[in-house]
Amino acid sequence: MTESTPEVTFEKKDPKIRRVVTAHDAEGKSYVWKDGYATNLKFPNPRMVSALLWCVESVPADFMGDEDMGDRILGTAPPPGGARFMFSELGPGDKTKRPPLHKTDTIDFKIVISGEVTCINDKDEVILKPGDVFIGRGNNHAWFNHGTVPCRSVTFMLDGKPKREGSVSGMQQQREP
Repeated sequence: MTESTPEVTFEKKDPKIRRVVTAHDAEGKSYVWKDGYATNLKFPNPRMVSALLWCVESVPADFMGDEDMGDRILGTAPPPGGARFMFSELGPGDKTKRPPLHKTDTIDFKIVISGEVTCINDKDEVILKPGDVFIGRGNNHAWFNHGTVPCRSVTFMLDGKPKREGSVSGMQQQREP
């Protein structure tokens, strides 16, 4: 017998994540450059919204530029050699449907803010709760919300190596020599 989850409505809406970004003026003095809601939103599936908060093209990163790196259009992965910082909200799902696994050529740092999310790996599953930190090292994985409320988290993805065929951020983004 399969366990069923009552249908939970997940409304696709702006999660209202405030971003405060600082900069330097001509004399090198710091000031608040941007203060407002993140606007670079994606709705990759019916139960998820994500907001790119910032990205960098390389590490060490140039912090003197005047481009809003939160406005960049990126796929799942950070820029080659770079990093991405994002917020996500994942709505509850049907417990009878296991999400497909995927792998990225990144090191991922996820902090759960509210709700719960299950990380599914090849061999096991672990439930993350508010305050828990997940560090993924290019592993095959999927995210699933078995709860009744949306899970909110922030994730920092750092480009990694090696680049592997079949990974979300692998060979298709590898730089030309």
